[in-house]
Amino acid sequence: MLIGLSVNHKDGLSCISDAYVNAVIGAGGSPVLIPLCSSERVLDEILSQIDGLILSGGGDFHPSAFGEELHPKVESFDLERDNYDISLIRKAVAKHIPVLGICRGHQAINVAFGGSLIQDIPSQIIHSEINHNQSESREIATHNVTIRQGSVLHSIVKKDNIPVNSFHHQAIKAVAPGFEPVAHSDDGVIEAIESLENNSVLGVQWHPENMAVAGNEAMADTFRHLVSEADLYKKAKEIHRRIYSIDTHCDTPMHFSKGANIGKKNKNTAVDIPKMQEGMLDATFMVAYLPQKERTKSASEKAFREASAIISQIKSQVEENKNVAEIAYSVDDLKRLKKENKKAIFIGVENGYAIGKDVGNVERLAQMGVQYITLSHNGDNDICDAAVKSNSEHNGLSNFGKEVVREMNRLGMMVDISHTSEKTSFDVLAISQHPVIASHSSVKAICNHPRNLSDKLIKAIAGKGGVIQICLYPGFIKKGGKASFKDAVDHIDYVVKLAGIDHVGIGSDFDGGESLPDLKTVSEMPKITIELLRRGYSEEDIAKIWGGNLVRVMNQIKKKTVKQ
Repeated sequence: MLIGLSVNHKDGLSCISDAYVNAVIGAGGSPVLIPLCSSERVLDEILSQIDGLILSGGGDFHPSAFGEELHPKVESFDLERDNYDISLIRKAVAKHIPVLGICRGHQAINVAFGGSLIQDIPSQIIHSEINHNQSESREIATHNVTIRQGSVLHSIVKKDNIPVNSFHHQAIKAVAPGFEPVAHSDDGVIEAIESLENNSVLGVQWHPENMAVAGNEAMADTFRHLVSEADLYKKAKEIHRRIYSIDTHCDTPMHFSKGANIGKKNKNTAVDIPKMQEGMLDATFMVAYLPQKERTKSASEKAFREASAIISQIKSQVEENKNVAEIAYSVDDLKRLKKENKKAIFIGVENGYAIGKDVGNVERLAQMGVQYITLSHNGDNDICDAAVKSNSEHNGLSNFGKEVVREMNRLGMMVDISHTSEKTSFDVLAISQHPVIASHSSVKAICNHPRNLSDKLIKAIAGKGGVIQICLYPGFIKKGGKASFKDAVDHIDYVVKLAGIDHVGIGSDFDGGESLPDLKTVSEMPKITIELLRRGYSEEDIAKIWGGNLVRVMNQIKKKTVKQ
């Protein structure tokens, strides 16, 4: 594993203590220095090659980095290094690279994500009896820190208290959002922070490198942890390079009217091409979503026009960004686009209301490139009863709905039963000649929500050869909505154990509502891969979950359609 080391900056030199290098080597990693530079391109290229990052110690931060005036005791600072460190840590976290911040590096993590610093401990914490700016040799411990039980750091060192060596007069004051303090010295100084959203981002105020090289096991374990996390990250990267990763449902087109452009990183959307690149995601299904409205003839005709207009917008956006993405109409397109290092954008329709009362609209949508139709949304339509806001109007699938399913079968379109009632879903399974999908649904046995699928239905979908694409919407993942991405992986585990590895995938439902607090955008999708690796899934398993199962269904449907 390549472990990048940020450098100190002295007399025009990019340099670092040998102890950092030797601590990494001792932990099984291969250290590489990241030269101090302001080139975003160079930093991006280096970060794309490394598997872990250590932010090293050194001089003070200028308080302009966190919006304060300069304290008179801050005499040695380097604005160029401040900018370099902040850029480096932000880029690394965006790419999910495991990070260990040491001393100044610990402070850099905090500042980069909105925290602030005590500029001078002796004058600002006057009651402190600890000399944090001590002069003992770096391998000699000078004071103790208390580590919070249950923290990642505690799981690394396996102790409540450890002796440390520190050399600093700045320290964390306000902890950055998304982080928490996990270690303190007796005078209250925050000695370690870790991310609330990523087990692989840790900062320690002390200097573990010399103590690790001198044989201190707790300190050596800190570096071993980083190298172990880097190993998982490297495996995840390599897996994503080899497999086809597909998210089967996003509502990003809902944001086009608000100025969202998929070719640019948008603050208010979870999906765009730059985030897909960061998240190593090959393909997404962007849907033309229509809320359920009145079902008069004129309203139904209008619904079809609206769906068609959204599809045109999707195609227009992709055409504007054709250097990095294309519309995909088949599995062959997906494979070609991956080879060309482009993202594949598939098209879906959410809510069969878009068909209106004319079954001929199914073929018209197919000709536009629509790969699946979600038969309903919230509320019954002319096709079927819905899972939510339903009056059980048809007692499942209507006669018109049966025509729609048969026509979708004929045309090779995937039938999507997310949002439909359980009775509708079983009716679809009874008449469909092809496997069906649930493009964005989760497990009712874990989270009892009408939108989720019962064990009986999951088994039935699997029995037909279909796939259940686990939704990442918090309310479908955990009762009360206080869910994490690990809770979402629990749903994957459940389907695998219940129905087998061949019948589960991922359909985020991004941009259609709230995201998970620790998986807010498509850029964070590798967290799922890393968690699957932690849980013992093989590359073959992960390939099936991320896209292989859906590709199988798509190929199976197209082959059967051709034969017909």
